[in-house]
Amino acid sequence: MRRKLTVLVAISAALTLAGCSQSTQGNTQSEQSKSSQVSKKSSNNSNTSSDSSSKSSDSDKLSAENMDYKTTASAIAVYASQKYGDTWEIAVNAAKQNHLSVAFRSKAETGITSDNSGYVYEVSGTGKSSNARYMLSGDGANKQITIFVKQRNVGTASLSDIVNYLNDKNDADLVNQLAKNAELNAKLEGDGATTKDTANVNSVIPAALQGTWYTADTGNGNIDTLTITGNKINDEAGFSMNVKKDNTNSSSDSLSGYMKQTTMNGINFYSFTNMGQEPGQGSTYLARHTENGQDVIVSANSKGTTNAVYWKTKDLAKQNSNKQFSDLQY
Repeated sequence: MRRKLTVLVAISAALTLAGCSQSTQGNTQSEQSKSSQVSKKSSNNSNTSSDSSSKSSDSDKLSAENMDYKTTASAIAVYASQKYGDTWEIAVNAAKQNHLSVAFRSKAETGITSDNSGYVYEVSGTGKSSNARYMLSGDGANKQITIFVKQRNVGTASLSDIVNYLNDKNDADLVNQLAKNAELNAKLEGDGATTKDTANVNSVIPAALQGTWYTADTGNGNIDTLTITGNKINDEAGFSMNVKKDNTNSSSDSLSGYMKQTTMNGINFYSFTNMGQEPGQGSTYLARHTENGQDVIVSANSKGTTNAVYWKTKDLAKQNSNKQFSDLQY
């Protein structure tokens, strides 16, 4: 009898141990499965975070396509400050504390003898005349930028190359920061151009056009300023002209032009054309007009298509941003 009890006890103990072993293995496998699932979730979350970071990074990149004037000037300044230092680095460091100013110059004013035609753009961060300068040729992302220190040509790059360089350096934030408060067609202290004022010349541009006007028809949220005196037009969007009575047929005088009257779509426009050229493509057309009971300046091309409507105040410009009016051609 004792032997039977002993055998039964042994069998019972063996079964109990086997059950515990299976339970332990089951728990271990369950824990491993859970651990594996947690690891997979963690990995997926990591990938999601990485993808999110990548998308965020891409959204912070600059694009050379359809870049506005202020961002272009800021991108050139930051690029030149890093590539060439010197007066460019001084200008950008000062602009971080103040704001970036860009003045329009003729080659004769700066002493630059480059084969490029058009303006010399002078960049400053102090509001004073500077030796940081550049010239442009071409359009869009392939636009060529020639960079100068005083009269010395230090290098040429396309806008696309400049943007790629800045994106690699993660400088988009700095460029956008400078562009936000950048001033184009600025008057700098010690500006040689301001000493050549045309105030003593008889007024050519009608008084109805004269004054300071504003538009938000820029497509990028910026407000551009149009300043018209008796003899000069300054458009912050990039156009500047000394206006004379007659066409002197001097094609070398790239900063001067003459005025004529013309009627398009029933509106009396004044055309402003570079010396040595005939009114048409490349001319600027301006007309005093009325919209919403307010005096405005309408800017159009040679076909009478409206480019922008300029208002007397910045608030009015914001309120009428990119509006199309029924009596104007678009």
